[in-house]
Amino acid sequence: MEQSSFFVRNMSISPIGGIRMACFVKNGAGVLTSSRILPHFTLVYVLRGGGSYEDEHGMNFEVNPGDAIIVLPELEHWYGPPPGDRWDELYLVFEGPVFDLWRSEGCFDISKPVVHLHPSDYWLDRIKKTIGESNKGDSFKMMAEAMRMQSLLIDIQHAARDDIEADIEWLEEAKEVIAEEADLHGAANKMGVAYEVFRKKFRKLSGMPPGKYRTAALIEQACDLLSDRSLTLRDIAEELGYCDEYHFSKQFSKTIGWSPREFRARIHPKKY
Repeated sequence: MEQSSFFVRNMSISPIGGIRMACFVKNGAGVLTSSRILPHFTLVYVLRGGGSYEDEHGMNFEVNPGDAIIVLPELEHWYGPPPGDRWDELYLVFEGPVFDLWRSEGCFDISKPVVHLHPSDYWLDRIKKTIGESNKGDSFKMMAEAMRMQSLLIDIQHAARDDIEADIEWLEEAKEVIAEEADLHGAANKMGVAYEVFRKKFRKLSGMPPGKYRTAALIEQACDLLSDRSLTLRDIAEELGYCDEYHFSKQFSKTIGWSPREFRARIHPKKY
């Protein structure tokens, strides 16, 4: 039988945000529907048992003891043990403008909603200290609570980044796919993820959106091709996949600051 014990319930949070509630669930069944959508952020830390996590972005992960699940607001999702099984979890609900800013700036990696946190004893204690006690509407306690929650999220993100080598391999593969695939949604499909997941992960790892990267790579190729004076601008536009010379020249000028003809004149100055 499922048993729930609340650690904290806060009627008030700071103007920047905070923790609304935290609860320990023993013998829980997880989310029993495949279409749950929440208005707030949730952190779930699985202590015993196992199962899976799925969401509308096509993410599908196995969940084991020591795994943390971060669920974003307005995201259709499902998680829990297999039918008939049970698990123990500690979850906390948090919300507020500062966490909305985290989300808008891409600080939550939607490609990694499940993060393994080990050793589990350390992280369980870490999460409990973050929760603390009910703030009772005290302004200082509310602000301290918001800061503790952000600190916890930073540490979880660092734990998620431990697999940096896999991220580097993923980014290099994504760059190759972008070079081969003109349609970025098609590139995302080849990488096996939804486009929004692909876009945010690529931007986080490379520092620029995939579309901007693709443009920069094409213009770099164009610079090399322009050194060959036997190629016309139409030849180069076709080689790079532009629909015509006009669109190629417009994009080149916007990126470089010179037209293709001006660039070619600078690298091949007339000799007198």
